[in-house]
Amino acid sequence: MARHTPRRWRGTLAIIVILCLVWLAGLFAFVAQVPRTAPNDDATDALVVLTGGPGRIDRGAELLTAGKAPQMLISGVGTDVRPRELLSAERLPDRLLSCCVTLGRAARDTHENAIETAGWAASRPISSIRLVTADFHMPRSVLEFERRLPGVTIVPEPVSTSNIRLDDWWRRPATALLLAGEYTKYLAARAQMALTRVIDGA
Repeated sequence: MARHTPRRWRGTLAIIVILCLVWLAGLFAFVAQVPRTAPNDDATDALVVLTGGPGRIDRGAELLTAGKAPQMLISGVGTDVRPRELLSAERLPDRLLSCCVTLGRAARDTHENAIETAGWAASRPISSIRLVTADFHMPRSVLEFERRLPGVTIVPEPVSTSNIRLDDWWRRPATALLLAGEYTKYLAARAQMALTRVIDGA
């Protein structure tokens, strides 16, 4: 029995190493698929901005002002935050702020962003959404939104973050750690979706 123990440990270690290599390869593939630019400039039925990073709300305001959508939801806003704390009059005129911007205050994470957006969109004639969030956050966001909004076209509008460079990301420990965490969350979201399909089909 004792003679077989080292062999078992070697087998377990080999499996762990293989899983780590698969995870690492998946991480590189994940970063490679992160969108750097929007796929098109077409107008959509709505803009949805996910809070949590610099530049996102400003990008949404630019798109709304440019007529790329007639309405905008900002999802994940704090309960005490006022509209003008997010959007100055220079960024968005009063006429657009009052008629065309909704502040969603219920969501606390990406999963809840998608749920909140689905509830908001249910009472509106929306068949396409331009989704505004950070570039590295986009794959998981699109995954969650497509799950909660079947039949709605999701157009990514990625916003780059000044201190996060996707080129040669593995050379920067802080960026690599952030991307590794985001990739792990992405895998968890995919696993949850797969498990839900299995349960629903049972």
